[in-house]
Amino acid sequence: MAIDVQSRAEVAETLSNYANYYSKKDLDKIFAIIDGNFFGYGSGPDEVVNNSMELRSQLERDFAQSGDLLLKFNPDSLDKEGSVAWCAGSCQVSAINGGEAMHLEGRMSAVLKKVGNEWRIVHIHFSLPDMRQKAGRSFPDRA
Repeated sequence: MAIDVQSRAEVAETLSNYANYYSKKDLDKIFAIIDGNFFGYGSGPDEVVNNSMELRSQLERDFAQSGDLLLKFNPDSLDKEGSVAWCAGSCQVSAINGGEAMHLEGRMSAVLKKVGNEWRIVHIHFSLPDMRQKAGRSFPDRA
């Protein structure tokens, strides 16, 4: 089913809001747009979030380990069926970490559900490409 223009705009706005709130380290506003059954994955091996309490801990860790932050989502594909929408695309994170500026080019996917008139984020997955894997190869070279 193709997503309608209004739903596309609403979902994109919710994702943009999440990125802005994350960039501002605003936990209250993030929790206003996530679903109570949130789960997700970050790019680190221990970044598995099974519920909203674990999300809070992960976000607090992210914020404590960074100075200035800037998160941007670029959802390339977006679709929905009924009250559930999903998207995937690229994302960028710029941060000051240990006094050093860093920029990460990653990938993201998200699932949202409509509750009343609001879209809530149920799932987010961030990943970073494995730089050991060469273009045209399906698996990374052995180290």
